[in-house]
Amino acid sequence: MSSLDPRTPIIVGAAQLNDRDHGSEPVDLMTRCAQAALADTASARVRDRVDAVRVVWGVWPYADPGRLVADRLGATNARTTVTTMGGNQVYDLVADTASRIQSGELDVTILCGAETLRTRRSDHARGVRTEYLTEREGASPDEVLGMDQPLNTDAERAIGIETVSRFYAMAETALRHRLGEGLDEHRARVAGLWARASEVAAANPTAWTRRSVSADEIATESATNRPVASPYPKLMTSNLNVDQGGAVVMCSVEAAEALGIPRDRWVFPWSGVGAADHWYPTNRWAFDQSPAMRISGLRTLELAGLGIDDCDLIDLYSCFPVAVQVAQRELGVDPTRPFTITGGLTFAAGPLNCYCLLPLTRAVSLLRDAPDQRALLTGNGGSFTKHSSIVLAAAPSGRGFVTDDVQKAVDALPSRPTPNRPVGDVTLETYTVTSDRDMQPERAIMAALDADGRRHWARSTEPAMMAELLANDCCERAMHLDGDVATLV
Repeated sequence: MSSLDPRTPIIVGAAQLNDRDHGSEPVDLMTRCAQAALADTASARVRDRVDAVRVVWGVWPYADPGRLVADRLGATNARTTVTTMGGNQVYDLVADTASRIQSGELDVTILCGAETLRTRRSDHARGVRTEYLTEREGASPDEVLGMDQPLNTDAERAIGIETVSRFYAMAETALRHRLGEGLDEHRARVAGLWARASEVAAANPTAWTRRSVSADEIATESATNRPVASPYPKLMTSNLNVDQGGAVVMCSVEAAEALGIPRDRWVFPWSGVGAADHWYPTNRWAFDQSPAMRISGLRTLELAGLGIDDCDLIDLYSCFPVAVQVAQRELGVDPTRPFTITGGLTFAAGPLNCYCLLPLTRAVSLLRDAPDQRALLTGNGGSFTKHSSIVLAAAPSGRGFVTDDVQKAVDALPSRPTPNRPVGDVTLETYTVTSDRDMQPERAIMAALDADGRRHWARSTEPAMMAELLANDCCERAMHLDGDVATLV
């Protein structure tokens, strides 16, 4: 018998699947991922002990997908959970599951998720209605994990930043201005960052796009790399056009020993912490900062007894380049070291909230091959809204799984008050210009600060103004607002 605490939580099975034939259904894909993860445990008896199926939220119509998956696995008595929306939720779910296994509430659990946007978009293009499975009337999970509230205010939605590519593009512009980089210099540097991610994807057997893409190709706008929201062309955005899923099996050490799961299958969650920044972008202090990412990530490392350089493997949530750059600064990650183990959300692909299942399953595989290494994985949901991180290793930590609640520390940090009246004279803080599918500038979306430091949202469709914003660094320029319509002074 092992000398470990029998309630120590471990990951014992992991699998990821990519479907490329435009015929995927999300519950079916989740089920196949779960079956593959069960097979990865190398024990045929695990399936009979599953006591919970916990699903990461997706853009499908199911209220209780975990029940549909459990029934297909024969785990008809399993409890079910579904998370709320957010790219942070995979690691929050891992941390919550580890804590419950350690306390004795859960014993053998499947975590899974899948998105089939590729199939849905293909169906839409052909004028075909996408078919989903039938759920029983009144279906609902035994539990919903996470805070479920709108991620944007009415004013933010009205201006269009609920589309996350626009928010992150504005954050990228703010970061460029803070660094004092020229537009061409900045784009070349960021394209080089993303080219390195493509090299990782090329070597990752489970990545969606397995080819190295040059920095020049990433930086150059073209018919296949159209501008989306300045400074981002398509190859700097998440690739959502995929049918992908993943699953892991978690259990206690005593369950693993009883079920005969080989020791070389075990991977140990050491620590995990999550927190949210000030909820609405209107109230954040700066676009290119994330106190919640810093506080939760550093606390995760502290609980594991590690520094950032003690982590051999790192996967920073990579929906857009600014997310990686902010994480590097907040967590003290050397910008020259690899920041992804998958290739990131552009190249490994970004199935919405499910992305973090990709680095999770990849980390399990890599850690099994290198038992002396440790991995730090981070997640990000919304518009720098919700953050999560976990530390994993093939060796036990000696203290079981450890977590903490750091939300009060984040909430105590400075915020900007919500504007209570219209203003005229403001200072342009940051901006993006969106483009249509014909690669023509469509709309400028801007954030501006008034004399009292309140953030206002603004827009313009004036061609001359959009041209000025695209050609120059206009941050800190004086601007006049008429309602939410902006004019540079």
